[in-house]
Amino acid sequence: MPQELPISLAQAKAHLRVGDDTSQDSLIEEYLAMAFGIAEDVTNRSLREEFSSATLPAAIRAAVLMILGTLFDNESDTLVGRSVAQIPLTAEKLLLPWRIHPYSNPENSDTNV
Repeated sequence: MPQELPISLAQAKAHLRVGDDTSQDSLIEEYLAMAFGIAEDVTNRSLREEFSSATLPAAIRAAVLMILGTLFDNESDTLVGRSVAQIPLTAEKLLLPWRIHPYSNPENSDTNV
């Protein structure tokens, strides 16, 4: 059974301004899961396990929604005149303070070095 995301489909649809149209719900749910995956890659955290809808920090919520918007609005990685292959700069800036660096994890540190 898939884990419930800290951002609901209704919140995602409100952000995308798609209204009551349900024809793209499956696509939006897939993009939302991808947006969380990208945010987890940037932060090196399991955001879906660490946070619930009530505890998800505003900066992470905003970043995930920005990434969702980019995925939803751009069906291709290449558009004439601009690049959409990277996450929005603002989203990245919002996520970086939440990043866990591999060398800062006590489980990965070796005191004999």
